[in-house]
Amino acid sequence: MKAFNEEYTLKDQSKLVLRLPQLGDEQGLINQMKTVDSETKFLARGAGEFNFTLEQERNFIIDSLSDENRLFLVAEIDGKIIGNCAVGLLSKNKRYLHRASMGIAICKDYWKKGIGTKMIKECINWCKEMGLEQLELEVVTENSRAISAYEKFGFETYGIKKHAMKYSDGTYADEFFMILFLNK
Repeated sequence: MKAFNEEYTLKDQSKLVLRLPQLGDEQGLINQMKTVDSETKFLARGAGEFNFTLEQERNFIIDSLSDENRLFLVAEIDGKIIGNCAVGLLSKNKRYLHRASMGIAICKDYWKKGIGTKMIKECINWCKEMGLEQLELEVVTENSRAISAYEKFGFETYGIKKHAMKYSDGTYADEFFMILFLNK
C-alpha cells in the first residue's frame, strides 16, 4: 500500500493527522474503539463489546496495510488516536468490484471539528483512485449529524433496514442505506 499521511488544521486550529496505522498503534486503537463504543448508540457494538487483544489488533494493522482493496486510516491529534475510518471493496466477486463500503468512528470529545468531513473526503478519493462506481454505507436513522455530513457529499438514501439494531432496553434502531454514485 502506498504511504498516506496528511495534516489538516481544524476549525478550532488544532492539528489533525490522518495516516495509515503503524505497528505501535495497537493500544491507542483499542482505547479509541472502547471509548467510542461507550459514547454512542449509533455503532454496531455497545460498551465493553470490543475485546481485541494487542496481538489481534497488531494482526489487524498488518492485514490492513497489506490489503490493496481496503484503506484504513487513523485520526490523531496531539499524538493521541481519536478516530478511524475504513473503506474497502464490498466483495472480491467480479459482480461487486464496482462497489465499496465505508465506516467512521470518532471519539465524542472531537465531534463537530470537521474530522468526519476530512475522513469522508479521503474515503471518496480512495474510491475514485480505485476506479470504483459507488460508495455505500449504513447509518442509524436518528444519527442526523452523520446523515447531514454524508448528504453534503452527495450520498442519497435508498432504503431503510428496519430494526437493524436492538438495544439492551428492548428498543430498536433503524438504519438508512445510503449510496454515493461516483461517476455522476
